[in-house]
Amino acid sequence: MSSILPSNIKESFYWSKWLTFSASALVMLCAGLSYSFGIWSDAIKKQYNLSQLQVAGIGTAGNIGGYMAIFAGLLYDWLRGMNRVGPVVTLLVAVLLHFGGYFALWWAARGIFMPPYWVLVIITFFACNAQTFMETGAMVTSIRNFDTERGTVIGVLKSFLGLSGSFFTTIYVSFLEPDAASFLLLLAIIPSAIVLTCTLVINFVPYIQVEPHTKSHAFHLAFTTVIGLAAYQAVIALARNSEDFDTWDGVLMTGANVALLFPVLAIPIIFGGLRSRRLRDLTPALMDTDCPPEMQPFLENEEGDGPPVITFGENTPIQCLRSPEFWLLFTTSAILSGCGLTLLNNLAQMVEALQGAGSTSVFVSVFSITNCLGRLCAGFLPDRMLRTQDMPRTVSLVVLAVLTLTACFLNAFAQIEWFATAAGVTGFAFGGCQGIVPALASEIFGLKYLATNYSLLQLGPALCSYVQATFLAGTLYEKARQRHGDHTTCKGTDCFQLVFLINGGLAIVAVVTSVLLWHRTRGLYGKVIEVTKAERAKRGLQGEFEEARAIMRRMNAENKLMHTILVQGRSLFGKLQESMPAEESNTPEVQEAVTDLGVFIGEAKRKLEEQAELFKRMDDLPNWRRGLTG
Repeated sequence: MSSILPSNIKESFYWSKWLTFSASALVMLCAGLSYSFGIWSDAIKKQYNLSQLQVAGIGTAGNIGGYMAIFAGLLYDWLRGMNRVGPVVTLLVAVLLHFGGYFALWWAARGIFMPPYWVLVIITFFACNAQTFMETGAMVTSIRNFDTERGTVIGVLKSFLGLSGSFFTTIYVSFLEPDAASFLLLLAIIPSAIVLTCTLVINFVPYIQVEPHTKSHAFHLAFTTVIGLAAYQAVIALARNSEDFDTWDGVLMTGANVALLFPVLAIPIIFGGLRSRRLRDLTPALMDTDCPPEMQPFLENEEGDGPPVITFGENTPIQCLRSPEFWLLFTTSAILSGCGLTLLNNLAQMVEALQGAGSTSVFVSVFSITNCLGRLCAGFLPDRMLRTQDMPRTVSLVVLAVLTLTACFLNAFAQIEWFATAAGVTGFAFGGCQGIVPALASEIFGLKYLATNYSLLQLGPALCSYVQATFLAGTLYEKARQRHGDHTTCKGTDCFQLVFLINGGLAIVAVVTSVLLWHRTRGLYGKVIEVTKAERAKRGLQGEFEEARAIMRRMNAENKLMHTILVQGRSLFGKLQESMPAEESNTPEVQEAVTDLGVFIGEAKRKLEEQAELFKRMDDLPNWRRGLTG
């Protein structure tokens, strides 16, 4: 059976999709640094003597840049056919924007040059816009590589993004605190170097890659890495709130942070190696007579230059904009993200308003950790419920909308004693929204134009980051400050209370739109569930059959060897008969023949045991008999 893939794909070198996945995790760990705004915002505020509304404006510019993914999406889709070059170019643009933006912000915070306020806003926009190119180049490539596990992949990668702020905050606390300006220089150099290195091994694998049947264990290992990092960050956040650390403590904290990344880096080594191998390249094709005719359909791949992928109707960006489902998802995502960003952008000022004595970095870490867990759960749990309970992913979006509503009221009536709880609930709901929207977009609108379609959805959070997190929060904060008669900062629980009550009203709207989206996509998700299960079973069966073919080849070789041994055995019996006259039964010739016969029997016994083991392995393939029976 000849290969149907173009010869250039068969012979081209591609990095393993597991290596791409691990590298993408590191890229995503650098793609959420806009969440660290609360640490360095005061350095800019004091250097420029800005009002809270102006500081919120800079934060909003970062949020808009972090969600304005349309440029990254268009670039990625334009280069979509270039399986290696496309992701590389996208990530190189990310490195240039990131390094240039944060380096310029460091100059401004140090007073080396003092650009006008509007220039500062633009610099922040481009510095944070770099993360959209990181996210698009890394995450969209991995979604395409693992299209049958897209929810799980999105959840893992988005959770690394959610840990980004906490991960680099630990480095800041270990070596730089309270020098927030130097933190900007660190953000310019280290993430740029990490992304530039990872760019070398990120590619889309345009065929079904050989991988172990235990590939779910790879995702479990990634989950373990994320949970371990999140738990460690939580412990460190609590510890540094109660005691001071010296330089060596900082070295140990940072070293442990890096060491906890080792499991995810080991995934490509454990699961298939660094190079991608096409599924059919494991063994030469057998003759048609060598395999049962019932299994022939499972050897056939779809025509084209890539692996078959699950599609439910590929919507172009224009078709998305005309779709009611798009606007329902857009509205829900925008409001839920805006509620989370309101707290994130004003975190330092809210701690100050509540007259908290603790460091703002503690609450940044709490938000970042729960943000990470929310992303992880929103990727893994809906995927599992979709697979085992036939539950549409949109149900999880409704749950997140209700959780966001709860978080708004917790923040509206927060006290400093339990503000960490409010920040944690807000972070979890915010992260869950970020983790589930890409999967919903890929299932409702298809994978072909995912980069652009998802970037259009990201315009909603960008818009609400200004409306909710800047305009609404900044205006109402200034009015509360004037009521308190303070010329600099607002003190009191009412400084942000009305802001979050209004956000709560908007969250009710998000609950309604998410329910409508669930209702309108019930029929679609019936097909999604059916096709996803069928495709997973088919791909699992293809992999198992590939192993079965290898086993059958070994069995054929063993049979040939057994035939040769039997021929030798017949010859040995002949020699034995010829050398056993009654009067000479103990001659050296007889003894030699008997010895040779004993060796033959032992060898035959060993080969028969090996063949029995091969048959046992065949029977242990769970889908083998099911495939034979249809």
